[in-house]
Amino acid sequence: MTPTQARQLVAMQIAFNQVIDPDYPEAPKVQRDDVKAILVELGEYFEHTAYKWWKKQEADWSQANMELIDILHFAISDAVEHACRKGQDTASATESVAQLVLKSFANEANVRDGKELVSALAADGNSQAPLACGEVFFDKLLSMLVDAYGDADTVYLTYIGKNALNNLRQQRGYKQGTYVKMWGGEEDNEVMMRLLGEHQSAIIGAEQPLVHAQTVLLDHYDKNVARA
Repeated sequence: MTPTQARQLVAMQIAFNQVIDPDYPEAPKVQRDDVKAILVELGEYFEHTAYKWWKKQEADWSQANMELIDILHFAISDAVEHACRKGQDTASATESVAQLVLKSFANEANVRDGKELVSALAADGNSQAPLACGEVFFDKLLSMLVDAYGDADTVYLTYIGKNALNNLRQQRGYKQGTYVKMWGGEEDNEVMMRLLGEHQSAIIGAEQPLVHAQTVLLDHYDKNVARA
């Protein structure tokens, strides 16, 4: 992952959060709890790994890995918010979190179990924020993501795709309950991953990768799902 791509990750997350709260992150009006969201997403991750030893289950690692991408969204948000609470403006917070992402991708921490993400939240916490997303958490999370997707570039592409999908969901009525999540019998996440693969070179090479990914997904949704 390049420094530019790391900055894009953080900038994309800030832009998405600003759809919900235009004053984010320096003077947010919407009360957020990104750590609580991470804990919920982590629970969903474990659901997909078939952790229930007392019953027959099949693990769905593609969905489990997508939960890690969702966790990355909230982790970046939490880190940006902490930077702003320490007095940084949006530009400075973007750069500091981008550097955190770059450093963590390079560290290659060994993670044996997803439970380590919980202990990492505690390790990064302090008296004001007992659980927080800092260096320990990002080291663990990004190592899990590289293990899941093979390399940092694929993590970057998948993050763009999920960010684009989140934007599409908002634009097509997710909050209002009118959004269609099953696309031709498949979950939107699954179709999104296939479309990413088909358009990978064009998305990564675009001047605005997120905009290109959004266009691909919106075009597919409006032609193949909304009209069905």
